[in-house]
Parts: sequence; structure tokens; C-alpha cells
Amino acid sequence: MTPAYPLKCKALSNPAALRRKFDKEKTMFNPPKLRSFVSWINLESPGQSKLIVSGEGEMPSDTERPHLCVNMDPRTPPSTLELDLTIRNSGGAGNAKDEYQRVRFEAPAEQGQYDKVLILWQSSVLLDLDVRETH
Repeated sequence: MTPAYPLKCKALSNPAALRRKFDKEKTMFNPPKLRSFVSWINLESPGQSKLIVSGEGEMPSDTERPHLCVNMDPRTPPSTLELDLTIRNSGGAGNAKDEYQRVRFEAPAEQGQYDKVLILWQSSVLLDLDVRETH
């Protein structure tokens, strides 16, 4: 079963499009420092239950924001969700200072659907999170 996610990362093969994309979503050679990441399936909310991944990433300026989107690698087991971490520039020059910014990802999920979330940075695993369930 392939779930439908609200956000998907897309690979671009056009070099000009890649340059435009990286103007908005900057990557760095070194991954950002991360803290306070947790993942759980919220079964308490009315209506459909959902997977929530939340944490903070250290950004190089106050205009940079961390962003998580689904990595659709067909080799990933169905009980594992891979999320790509990217950095988006919200516009403007900004002040160069390292500060932590919150990032949150939500997607529909059923009880027991996931037992692990992997946070990726340029195809490398940064974090391996166990998924809790709240009742």
C-alpha cells in the first residue's frame, strides 16, 4: 500500500531548474545540527489519525527554515517512513546567526502503520526515530 502524502520531494534533471530550485532550497555540505526530534502516531485526535514528526534544526541565518518531505524510495520497508530534510530561504538577506528553527511534518497514518522514521540529509541518515503511539 503506497500512502498519499501531502508533500513529495521531486528530483529534477534539468540543470537550470536545479539552480532555480537550490536558490529556494539551499543545501549545505555539512548537515544542520538537530535536537528534540520525536515521532508519534496521534490516535487521540477526532477523525483520522496522523503521524507527526517534530523537532528543531540549527539554521545558518534567520531567513533559513528547515523543511521535511517524503522520500519515496521503493526499497524502503513499508513500516519505515523516510523524510528528506532541506533548507528553504524565506526571502531577504537575513542576519547570519546560528539559531534553531522548528520543523514539523504531518501525514495521515493508521495505528501500527509505521515503527520507524528516518530523517535524511542528501541521502544519508541523520536520525533514526522510533514511532510512538498516543491513545
